[in-house]
Amino acid sequence: PLMVVGRETSLPSGAVDLVALTRDGSMLIVEFKTGPQNTDFRAAIAQLLDYGSDLWTMSFEDFEATVPLRYFAGQYCRDERLKPKKSLREAAAVVWDGLTDEEFSAVQQRVQEELSRGAFHYALVAQRFTQTVLRTMDYLNSVMPTARFYAVELVRFSGDGVSAFESRTILKPTVRRPPSPTQYIDEEKFLTAVSDERYREFLQEFLEVCRGLGLRMEWGSAGVSIRLPGPDRPEPLTVAWIFPPGRPGWMNLTDLSVGYDPWSADQNPSIRPALDAYVRQAGQIPSARPASAKNLKNSVFSLSPSLAMEHRESIVNLLAELVRLASNA
Repeated sequence: PLMVVGRETSLPSGAVDLVALTRDGSMLIVEFKTGPQNTDFRAAIAQLLDYGSDLWTMSFEDFEATVPLRYFAGQYCRDERLKPKKSLREAAAVVWDGLTDEEFSAVQQRVQEELSRGAFHYALVAQRFTQTVLRTMDYLNSVMPTARFYAVELVRFSGDGVSAFESRTILKPTVRRPPSPTQYIDEEKFLTAVSDERYREFLQEFLEVCRGLGLRMEWGSAGVSIRLPGPDRPEPLTVAWIFPPGRPGWMNLTDLSVGYDPWSADQNPSIRPALDAYVRQAGQIPSARPASAKNLKNSVFSLSPSLAMEHRESIVNLLAELVRLASNA
């Protein structure tokens, strides 16, 4: 079933009528036009594209804070199950029966991919359409490699004091080959791909140390996030990332990066002082580079392979101290 995650959601270009997610992580953006007049709704297509451009390149955490969490806490949420929820994970658990952590991780990965690529599904809903606007939407379906456009007529019938509505999908994309499922790597595949033997041995030892500290590993399509369990949420908080040399990963992070995502840290108030101390010390490592993403600039620092090996002891001590402080929170 479709999960509504936004209704009248304010974005820089305007208020989105409806935002929803499917269980596989596909995102639907809907614009409604009422009344039989002005049926040439090409301006509405532009509105949809504006909304898509607002969401494009958001991180999953930014999207969660901007759309679902505002909706769950706002006046437009009419689903009593969702109103108290503080995360998309909590909401998904009540809407999609039997959702496992692995399934939600796949949903989160898919949402992040769609945000990065702007690969949204757009639906324009009206009482009727002209051939001009249908041709425009058909053209967009043909030339845009990732977006999908749908035209839906919502027809009203009435009589004897009773009214009813019927929806008719009158335009939709042609069937395309479904995208290949995301391929996740594991530690063996990751290390095998590292050509520098010294750095490969360093990473292998570093991962063993992280496991010894009780940190968890979450492997993705390119690298691994290293996560710290906390007392505030069942989901652990990422405190480090490792991506292959020369290949950027999530939010354009590279190599070994230490720090945290500020929004996620806000959901872990018990360990926030420990996280802040951790980042302050990480920022003092000589030549450590602040993250290029605006929302991570003062909270994540990346270290080149040579720099990480040079400061191995300092990095391990930082993580060990973070684990100690967090366990006492």
